[in-house]
Amino acid sequence: MKSREVVRWSTEGKVSRLWLCRPQALNPLGEEEARQFSAALSKIAKEKSRVLIITGEGAGFSAGGDMAFIEKNRARTQKELPGVMKRFYSSFLDLRGLPQVTISQINGPAVGAGLCLALACDLRTTLSGSRLALSFTRLGLNPGMGAWPLARAAVGDARARDLLLTGRFFSGQDLYDWGAAALTAEKPEQLDELTLNLANDIAALSWSAVSILKKEMALGENLEKYLAFEAEGQADCFKGPDIVEGVAAVRGKRQPKF
Repeated sequence: MKSREVVRWSTEGKVSRLWLCRPQALNPLGEEEARQFSAALSKIAKEKSRVLIITGEGAGFSAGGDMAFIEKNRARTQKELPGVMKRFYSSFLDLRGLPQVTISQINGPAVGAGLCLALACDLRTTLSGSRLALSFTRLGLNPGMGAWPLARAAVGDARARDLLLTGRFFSGQDLYDWGAAALTAEKPEQLDELTLNLANDIAALSWSAVSILKKEMALGENLEKYLAFEAEGQADCFKGPDIVEGVAAVRGKRQPKF
């Protein structure tokens, strides 16, 4: 039986676009999303486009890790979990190796792994009223998906520590004010237009110069060591009691009692 489409993409001229498409659940990231996202990246890498815009269908970018995936991980063994998590991270974060310049268009809530996906892009645009958080600790889970190095690179050391340790929510306007988003807009249609204009502006430049600059921007980063540490840490958390309470709190729409 054919899998439901949870990721779709297209190319028009020099700009490709990719959508997470489970809008009824605010585009969570699960195993099927990982599989389809990875497959899409492989195809997009062969396109002649120069820019890739990543966004979510409907009123959100991504609510983060799918609860069904999180609960499934509870049943996996301690030995297999690190490998599962590293493969899951790579399915999305491999976008960092694309030849295209990547822009995350944060058109609504972006939480946990969903926000990490946005931070992994070269540039970000955001709705000013978007609700954002690196809320792993609120779920009883060690941050994953490159949360610490990506957040630190985007908003600085002190603020990244604050956002990760508290798991507090902040806005798209905050992200822009902190210098982590290239532009912001108040309405979705404005954001879409501004993001596409930004993509076209970049696509019109010398591609040889932009390609070299993109490679230069990645020098000195060692994301792999963080991902390996995160995978072990999340494996520990999946086998502990706090994640059970964290998931129950999310499903019950209440504050967790750790």
